[in-house]
Amino acid sequence: MTDMKRSSKLLAVTMFVTFVAPAWGAGSVDSGRPAFNQTCYNCHFDPPAAFRFNEARFNAAYLNTVFQLIPAMNGNLTLGAQTINDIAAYLGAPDGNDTDRILNWGEDTYPQLLVPPRQPTQQWSGYSYRFYPATGVYVATKDNYIWFLDSRPGALILNLGTMRSYLDQMPNGR
Repeated sequence: MTDMKRSSKLLAVTMFVTFVAPAWGAGSVDSGRPAFNQTCYNCHFDPPAAFRFNEARFNAAYLNTVFQLIPAMNGNLTLGAQTINDIAAYLGAPDGNDTDRILNWGEDTYPQLLVPPRQPTQQWSGYSYRFYPATGVYVATKDNYIWFLDSRPGALILNLGTMRSYLDQMPNGR
């Protein structure tokens, strides 16, 4: 087995072991988009990129504080912590999606494996994926899971865990 193949498999296994157990709480842009549209657009007609939402971007604690301080917004507390986190994530990346956020973070976190970075995200048979030609690996998302494939013969497709578990590992502001 070549060193590159061994190191890419070891990295994939390490990623799987590290992230397979989700730690709930991170915001999801994909879930926050409909939650924002169903909840916030009832009273606020400006877009999520509007100045009014600056302090709430990736900041669920700020949203909770506002919901508590403004009587007309107290009902939003019943949305629950996860939905409020999702709305905060959507406000932080209104034009983004979870797949691109996770893949960009993965490229920044594993630059030796996912090269060159910022490859175009493509679609195939329900998968959103990026191919990294320098190392011959694919990283994909489908049905809220992340998949890893080393394209060389004999390689396995690995389920790296849930998208939520990766979102939980990302620092705020992503």
